[in-house]
Amino acid sequence: MNWFKQIGQFEYFLIGVFIFLYFIFAIRTFLISRRLKSKITLFWVKFFLRTIFIGLVIASILGPSFGGVKKEVKAIGKDIVIAIDLSKSINCNDVQPSRLEKIKFELKKLLESFSADRIALIVFSDDAFLYCPFTFDKGALNTLLETANTKVVSGDGTDFGKALDLAYLKFKENETSTKKISSKLVLLVSDGEDFGEETDDAVSKFEKDGIRVFSLGVGTLAGGKIPDGVGGFITDDDENEVIAKLNPTDLKNISSQTNGKYFEVTNEKNEVQALIEAMSAVEGEVWDVKTIDIGANKYFYFLFVAICILLLDVLFTINIIRI
Repeated sequence: MNWFKQIGQFEYFLIGVFIFLYFIFAIRTFLISRRLKSKITLFWVKFFLRTIFIGLVIASILGPSFGGVKKEVKAIGKDIVIAIDLSKSINCNDVQPSRLEKIKFELKKLLESFSADRIALIVFSDDAFLYCPFTFDKGALNTLLETANTKVVSGDGTDFGKALDLAYLKFKENETSTKKISSKLVLLVSDGEDFGEETDDAVSKFEKDGIRVFSLGVGTLAGGKIPDGVGGFITDDDENEVIAKLNPTDLKNISSQTNGKYFEVTNEKNEVQALIEAMSAVEGEVWDVKTIDIGANKYFYFLFVAICILLLDVLFTINIIRI
């Protein structure tokens, strides 16, 4: 027999109260019998019934289970690569408190929604780097996500091709000769235009292998100034402050070609929940199947017998003191 929970403070409290009250009852009964100069009879019958009653009540609280059945449990999930653009423009504050901080906040919610999936992080600008390999550890992912900033990668531009090529490579490395993972997704998070020259080739590989790319554009069409890190803003060759605007065209094209979808986070709208729902709708893959024994909680049997004993105790009177 298995138990849903272990005996704890509440159950010990019930036992203590029962012993205390019955001890007082026993002393009272003994004193009355001495005063009346009579004998105590059948005292232990009531004590025995009430002890069984409290024992059955506690057993029902603990949740006894027996008569186990076999149940097949499947571990289902996807491999997801999140590629985050860390070019300088991601520091713009046209989306408060900044585009990057907004990305971190929203991605933490996304990670909570995919607890059964393996997730890897890639950061990129002109080049791409693996920031976290595939893992189920959402705590580690959150910690690394919090430390992400534009100093992690060098360069000022944005090259989607480099990020997609690295994601494709990591998908392939994660496969074995006996296990081909078919449920693969990429989330491409950026605010701007793609300046890479090999993005089309990377997208073609994704199309061929059926890997969907979902994209999240963060920023506003009006744009914002790019902080230079020393209290000012980045300027062009003519000393004019550069305005970085959200450019969703390339993100939309990549998602469209790979059967994914494009979503946005601006000051007026936040489509992260819709993004989570769209990614969740992609069918996961069965990674592992286990057969486990499951016992049904049979507390009601114990509770039913306890109620029957209580009724017997109430309905049938026993003369404990014989006069």
